[in-house]
Amino acid sequence: MRSNFTILIIFSLFSFTFGEDTAYPQDYFAVPVTGALRLSGTFGELRPGHFHAGIDIKGSVGDAILAAAEGYVSLISISPDGYGKALYLSHPNGYTTVYAHLAHFTPELDAYVRSHQYAAESFSVGLHPEPGQFTFEKGAVIGAMGLTGSSLGPHLHFEIRGRQGEWVVNPLNFGLPVADSQPPKMQRLRLYAIDEQGGASFLKETGLRESRAGAYRLEQADTLYTSAPKASLALDVFDRQDGAPNRNGIYDLKLFYNDSLAFDFNMEYFRREETRYLNAHLDFKALWEGRHYFNRVYRMPGNALSNYRQDKGVIALRPGEAAKVRLEASDIKGNTTELAFWLKRLPGEIKAGRPYYNYYLPYGEASIIQTPSLSLYFPDSSLYENLYLDYQPVLEDSYGVYSLVHHVHYPGTPLHKSFQIGIRPTLMIPDHLRGKAFIAYCAGGNAIVNCGGVWEDGFLQTRAHALGAYCILTDDEPPSIEPLNLREDMGRAASMAFRISDNYKTAGNVPGLQYRGTIDGHWVLFEYDAKRNRLEYFFEDSLAQGEHQLRLEVKDAMGNVGVFEQRFRR
Repeated sequence: MRSNFTILIIFSLFSFTFGEDTAYPQDYFAVPVTGALRLSGTFGELRPGHFHAGIDIKGSVGDAILAAAEGYVSLISISPDGYGKALYLSHPNGYTTVYAHLAHFTPELDAYVRSHQYAAESFSVGLHPEPGQFTFEKGAVIGAMGLTGSSLGPHLHFEIRGRQGEWVVNPLNFGLPVADSQPPKMQRLRLYAIDEQGGASFLKETGLRESRAGAYRLEQADTLYTSAPKASLALDVFDRQDGAPNRNGIYDLKLFYNDSLAFDFNMEYFRREETRYLNAHLDFKALWEGRHYFNRVYRMPGNALSNYRQDKGVIALRPGEAAKVRLEASDIKGNTTELAFWLKRLPGEIKAGRPYYNYYLPYGEASIIQTPSLSLYFPDSSLYENLYLDYQPVLEDSYGVYSLVHHVHYPGTPLHKSFQIGIRPTLMIPDHLRGKAFIAYCAGGNAIVNCGGVWEDGFLQTRAHALGAYCILTDDEPPSIEPLNLREDMGRAASMAFRISDNYKTAGNVPGLQYRGTIDGHWVLFEYDAKRNRLEYFFEDSLAQGEHQLRLEVKDAMGNVGVFEQRFRR
């Protein structure tokens, strides 16, 4: 750590003028790991529900993580999911760098964090040290690589943020060296009909073949046919760096229509508040059905994402007319792949029919649906296009289901905002279970998600984030606690670990499992890895030798408590 680093408490007004001519300092930030920069994830790549806000750097647990530039610690975040153990460094030039999924920090930072965790009696904390309290030189060790939080393998998630965190910027804009001579690879192309309101209907999908290095063609012919007056496209494409097998995101995607640039999607940076527009940028239904990430090469009506430099991706054709179409996908190094073909409209007029629906929801307006057993409220701008909603109530006689099962359209339909849902029970709920009732989302494959709920005017009310099937269930079963290595004599063990689980998953707006561990009646720090349902207490020097009493309580979203108690010896 640095002792003589002078912090400018009041920075000069630092403004970012993002755009094509933005000048990013090329020697300010250094690679935050030792050795070569090998990526398993790129900036802006398509992820479920969000654009990836940084780059993922490969490595091993315990690898040193370095400060990319001189700065001070402005935030330390500890969470059982998400970024796990994360460190934020603020720099004199106005940027902030983020280092996520760490195994641990420096000893001084670890001690600072632990003291606050014990004071709050909580593993999860968000701490804001005073500016200058913890400072680092460029290249100084700040922690170690890990896989905490939602990380499924050891890596460093590295971000660069500007404008008080409003923007995230592609770290490779700053000259970080990545070996990359490979152009993006194209896999599939989708064709859509576009109606007068801008709504899209899927028409067909075709595979793509590489005809030569950096050039692709349609799998079957050189012409794609449509009967629609207006058409649009979506492309399944990914990028790779040298020596890296991961399928990563691209940097830029362009559509040329009769040799004129019509559409340009770019990932130089993006606004953090806009990340959910990913649901409109990609073909959400294709992802939901087959896990394929198709970039729409046009803007849906309710998509306000700022990353389109051109957005004239809808192609209008007269009967019998053909247009020359070219798609270009590039990585940040300028390696480019192209697909060229003809799009031709067939002669004649074909009117597209609409599927069955019983409610019409305009995308730019709030909508209310009210029946005797269901209430729905969609805020304005919840949708990306007008929705012809199919609602079907179904009588379900399975034990423990206290309402109709309300099928609210289809799960493959993207939403930008959550909606309010209220369900009235059709069966009497026993008094001892009324406080244990929740709105359940039937996610498919017998998976149930607890969406919570509050009673109001005879309805159980909550917020929901996806369309699909909902009903009322109850839960009075406590969580389970399974010891993994606990025995009577723990004298040689470095830690004690448990697996905790519950019978229902929880939605993002509902608290997950809560826990409290004590030894001899005193709170102790159990670290929680939510992705593995694992609690672990690392024995501390302050724990005296001899007999001890462990008590572990785990509570679920409905207030059910599981308890594990056992004596052990150190």
